[in-house]
Amino acid sequence: MKFGNKLTLGLSALALAGAAHANGVVFTEGFDDFVKSGWIQTNLSSPVGKSWSQGIGDASYAAQSGAETSYAQATYLSADLGSGSIDNWLISPVISLGGSTVLSFYARTEDVAGFADSFSVLFSAGSGSATSGFTTILASVTASTADWTQYTVTLPSAATGRIAFEYLVADANNANSLGIDTVSVSAVPEPATYGLMAMGLAGLAMLRRRKAS
Repeated sequence: MKFGNKLTLGLSALALAGAAHANGVVFTEGFDDFVKSGWIQTNLSSPVGKSWSQGIGDASYAAQSGAETSYAQATYLSADLGSGSIDNWLISPVISLGGSTVLSFYARTEDVAGFADSFSVLFSAGSGSATSGFTTILASVTASTADWTQYTVTLPSAATGRIAFEYLVADANNANSLGIDTVSVSAVPEPATYGLMAMGLAGLAMLRRRKAS
């Protein structure tokens, strides 16, 4: 095989690998329009107060990405009048998965000391949206930072499923607020993709050696 053909093969393989990686995102949500996002709200707080809503977007609590209000938010008012226990769910639309996938999202609370805004991230295979079906806990977090923090977790293997964020605070007096933004689910590249990338890098290495000689 002539060197030029080897180089072409290497660059083509690298391009294919890059395309596979770029197309690996299977679901994204930036909450630009919370009402039209298709996310399900289930508030099991006692007594029931306000459900999740569009972010407030003031200067101290802007979105992680996009317009200032483009995130989902729940507050201590999830329990009526801010007194009681909070158990407020935000459930995604059905996501087509297949193969290995990873969930990434950002979360934050407000810049006020003395509160403990905790939440869980859960998964339910299939299309059901009942909270009882979310038996797989992916993470349990206390959002103690006023800066957007990224979290990444591996999703169970399933053809389809839903993810849920459960704002969970035993005493609403200890709660303040919780924001969720920039949610994405991405496919993990198959071994064949890594092989294509290796072929591409090998082709580039050969080009450098040829020029050096």
